[in-house]
Amino acid sequence: MHWKALKGALLVGAATAGIVLSSLPSTPPLARCPEIGRLPGIVLAMIVTTTIIHTLVTSVQADVVHAKRLTVWYAVSSSRRMVVIAMGALLMAATLFLEILLWAWIYRYVGAIHGLETSLYFSGITFTTVGYGDITLAKCWQLLSVGEAVNGVLMAGWSTALLIVLVQRMMSYSVHPEE
Repeated sequence: MHWKALKGALLVGAATAGIVLSSLPSTPPLARCPEIGRLPGIVLAMIVTTTIIHTLVTSVQADVVHAKRLTVWYAVSSSRRMVVIAMGALLMAATLFLEILLWAWIYRYVGAIHGLETSLYFSGITFTTVGYGDITLAKCWQLLSVGEAVNGVLMAGWSTALLIVLVQRMMSYSVHPEE
């Protein structure tokens, strides 16, 4: 893994998010709508941030799965390969939940939603594109939810692809243990 490149990418993502968030008022303005140019900036910062998080998790998972020691460990039995698959699924679920938490924090930070439970619920149903419609944002904040839905589709697809690769690797190793 290229740790220097990943650290650089993480710094760029954090700087982007910091720049966008620092341009927002310090007190959450629920009654006051943001300028239209700020919403795409927030969405872009969140997409960059979640992409960096997914890149880091993907790199860690690839390094772990291809590590010689682990390969020797899971070569012993199919139940060990199932453990690797289960751990990969749990890691992806935790990653997606972290991203939902970040979006919930954004909604609370900008004042679009009050309350932790409400922001987590709204973020979860928006990120997963369920969108029940029982909680809605003020019209001036609605572009944030569109950005989160697009972000959620991309990150869920990435996570699914990563799990498929992991399962294929474990299955191919079952068939061809010399790999």
